[in-house]
Amino acid sequence: MKPSLGRVLIRTSIALACLALGPHPFAAPANPVKPAAPMGPKLHITGRSLDADGTYAGPVDIFIERWSTDQERDSVIKPLLAKSSSDAVLAALESVRVRVGYVLTPGIQNAGARTLGRRSWNIDYAHEITAKNARRIVLASQDYLPIGDFPRDVAAKGTQHELAILDIRFDRDGKGVGKIANAKKLAFNKAMNTIEIAKYEAEPVRLADVAAGPVKTRTAPPKEYYGGKAK
Repeated sequence: MKPSLGRVLIRTSIALACLALGPHPFAAPANPVKPAAPMGPKLHITGRSLDADGTYAGPVDIFIERWSTDQERDSVIKPLLAKSSSDAVLAALESVRVRVGYVLTPGIQNAGARTLGRRSWNIDYAHEITAKNARRIVLASQDYLPIGDFPRDVAAKGTQHELAILDIRFDRDGKGVGKIANAKKLAFNKAMNTIEIAKYEAEPVRLADVAAGPVKTRTAPPKEYYGGKAK
């Protein structure tokens, strides 16, 4: 016996009502969650590494992934204000759980493919200070940063667990120089609320022709040979 037209219409109406009121597993949410922003470096700093005598030691690339938080900055400044030992500053850097960036230094030329690749060094502290006609970027690592060292010398010494401060200062045209020092030459600038190299002018330039800008990849080889003292 075939169902009457009335019964068919009632069943169809009930089915449509359930479909309208029921969950829609394939429907887009009313307020979709935005995808997280892609992670990656925020700033790319390039420069020419120089030894203490001004001899070119190779290209240096610095990638800043994030700036240090206020808490991280205070933890580094606190032992300086208390005039504690360099070990206290080093311990503050060791407490940073997420690095703030990294430095790429040259590999060894003419020594085989295994040593040609560039070496990476973590940065544990990064602070940017901007003022009228001035800009500073102060970086610190719990490992010695071999900026200004020749690749063969770096390979011979190996990684050293020693506080390193890289103080980069730019002029009004955006051109900068960087100088590097250990904890014994570290000072706190109250006016700018940052750490810095105490006698900056007395230190030799270790990073020349410094520029900071969008993240990019070097496509051209260095114009000068590096990997040994120039004759």
